[in-house]
Amino acid sequence: MICIKDWNHLYKDMGNMGQKKIWLTGSRGFIGRPLVKAVRGSQADLTCLTQDAGKGNSASTEDIIHLNFRATAEIEDKVKFIGLPDILIHLGWGEMTSPESPLHLKDNVQIGKNLVETLFRLGLKKFIFIGSMNQYGSRTGLLSEDMEPQGRLTNYAKAKNEVEQLGFQAAQKYGKIFISVRTFYVFGAGQRQGSLINDLFQAHLKGTDVSLSPCEHYRDYIHVRDVVEGIQQVCAIEQSTIVNLGSGQVVKVKDFVVDFWKNLGGDTGKLKFGMRPLLPGEPEQPKSYADLGRLIRLTQWQPKRNLQEGIIITIEELSNE
Repeated sequence: MICIKDWNHLYKDMGNMGQKKIWLTGSRGFIGRPLVKAVRGSQADLTCLTQDAGKGNSASTEDIIHLNFRATAEIEDKVKFIGLPDILIHLGWGEMTSPESPLHLKDNVQIGKNLVETLFRLGLKKFIFIGSMNQYGSRTGLLSEDMEPQGRLTNYAKAKNEVEQLGFQAAQKYGKIFISVRTFYVFGAGQRQGSLINDLFQAHLKGTDVSLSPCEHYRDYIHVRDVVEGIQQVCAIEQSTIVNLGSGQVVKVKDFVVDFWKNLGGDTGKLKFGMRPLLPGEPEQPKSYADLGRLIRLTQWQPKRNLQEGIIITIEELSNE
């Protein structure tokens, strides 16, 4: 497990959130769990929301309140009952592992619309939406926030773009702030089972070969700790905007795998590239990376950890789980 002390350095930078009332969706996810630790450590008043009735009002240390995001009346009632937040961070998103699921363009869009419209109408000042670099489609090279999407988009990317557009429209209508944070490829301990990171780590523990795709595509990898810090910094921005959150560098996935494997102490002969073909309909993964100019200009902050540091941290945390 990630030790609280490992995140103490984050809390000192959380003045942007301290004394604020924060609502968070997606608190049980890969990014959500460490974000909860950081926000709670900042002394902010955090309320975690979920649509899963089985998780709501749990007895865990992360008290999670159940709320049907599809029902405007329930959102209004919850505001009356516990008060309006200063900031909503909308991290929750269904069917993350199925980019072509129709749920993205139906439920996920409707949920986003309900939350942003209802809360802005009730007086919410700032809505932080966690988007994705997939919203750029097949664009290559340095990706800046003003670029329009290009090429084929998955339903996941289309839905993110639609919620983003709805958010900016609502912010203008009500005189509020909507910020979309387009994350690039986030990695670290705590990713779902079946992810590349976990497959490599488990194979090393078992001493087995690893069947991989050709891994000839490229990614802009950013460690989850930097994503958590980036989100907290973005919360201080006082204008509606889109902000990239990546490392600003690109690496071939094969090189990432080999580097990760070597840091585990594994024999690279066990890495079987090309043994697993890419699945039909997989999203395009062009050679692209984040332009961080706007992030740096608006926050005076940029990601701190290089790829090697992120890999070492990830392996240490996986080893301690």
